[in-house]
Amino acid sequence: MRMIEVLEELGRRIKENKASVLVTIVSSKGSSPGKPGFKMLVGEEGRLKGTIGGGGPEFYAVNRSKELLREGIKCISETLVLRESSREEGSKKAQGEDGKIEISSLCGGEVTLFFEVFSATDLLYIFGAGHVGQAVARMAKLLNYHVVLLDNREDFLAEVPLSYCSEKHYADFPELPSEGKAPIDINVQSFALIVTHNHLNDMNVLHYLYKYYPKMKYIGLIGSVRKVKEAISFVQKELGGKLDLQNLYAPVGADLGGNTPEEIALSILSEIQAIRHDRQLRHMRLDYSRIV
Repeated sequence: MRMIEVLEELGRRIKENKASVLVTIVSSKGSSPGKPGFKMLVGEEGRLKGTIGGGGPEFYAVNRSKELLREGIKCISETLVLRESSREEGSKKAQGEDGKIEISSLCGGEVTLFFEVFSATDLLYIFGAGHVGQAVARMAKLLNYHVVLLDNREDFLAEVPLSYCSEKHYADFPELPSEGKAPIDINVQSFALIVTHNHLNDMNVLHYLYKYYPKMKYIGLIGSVRKVKEAISFVQKELGGKLDLQNLYAPVGADLGGNTPEEIALSILSEIQAIRHDRQLRHMRLDYSRIV
């Protein structure tokens, strides 16, 4: 496989916000089939494109890449000493004082690998491209979120500069979500913020998210206490009973004060950042156990 195909696949995955590791052979000695310059792309699902020669080094590199994705390490270089063995290829035997890692392999030699991690950025879906939605989007981009801005006002959305967000899309906020497949493909491990221009839209989007994506990291809903209670009651009734609302933050935001779009955006992003990094702060959300 040509190197360009590996790099093209990496570019595609970066565009789709999918985490990947690019493994490159820096140097090799002995009978290792992998030579300097060989590249392999690995995702959470395993090897995707390319090869570093197969065998023990490749087996080790795939598993090590998955570890790096979980650990959040950006880049690392490792030297593997290949010890001829009938054991499972690629199994780690020892790590020497010089930092070199011994692995079992059908062939002997030494190979140095460079692991370059391309992490997926956290996704933030903002339903509503008004003043608050735009302010949150601009601030979130500075914090390295992949921001998807959605609105049902096509002409209004067209005026929003692309510099404010990563993507912007027209999305009809129907009275009720359509049956079957969800109309919008949302990553369930992401964040959602509901700040549309009217309360009916807010309720419909909340309904939509809890029908199709109830396990999202965070769902924030703007509004007064009365409107939040009304929205929750509406969604519970439509979906046939009580919901697990641990991921709902409504009224949205940290209790920082301020009324301008930028101040509200700071409050919302502070809350999202606390969830993102598992920190505690004073929220404005209700005690949902008291809502019948």
